[in-house]
Amino acid sequence: MTITSTNTRRLTKPAAPADTGNWRDDAECRAHDDPDLWFPVGHSVGWIAQIREAKTICGQCPVRRECLEWALAAGQLNGIWGGLTEGERQELLRDRADVRARSYERCIDAQEFIERRVAEKATHRMIADELGVGRSAVSKALRFFQSERAAAGIEVVKAA
Repeated sequence: MTITSTNTRRLTKPAAPADTGNWRDDAECRAHDDPDLWFPVGHSVGWIAQIREAKTICGQCPVRRECLEWALAAGQLNGIWGGLTEGERQELLRDRADVRARSYERCIDAQEFIERRVAEKATHRMIADELGVGRSAVSKALRFFQSERAAAGIEVVKAA
């Protein structure tokens, strides 16, 4: 099913990712007849009131977090999802990207520690927990270390 907004004439895909189940069935917005409420247009007083009303409904929604995570993962550009506008979601994504970049930089700075822990057969998750970063940052840093060592002709230490 595709929803066509009469105000915007934009098509939006329904929020139904295969890996998150049927969270939409419990969404507060499903009880409202006007899907355009979540797709405000313009910058007028009515537009602001529309956003406020949609956010109020989202604030009472039991699946708000699932909705927001879906919109972020799907790259949903239009409308209010998980109680956030397009601009608010873009800001959140920028903040998350900054956190990921800082985590990776922290791992690069901790090269000796990471390589020592790998040699001790620590898992990426254990190392990540010890450094206070995500496992993917550790994995990415290790790949970088290995590529640098390989380029220099140095034996590469394999992770556990």
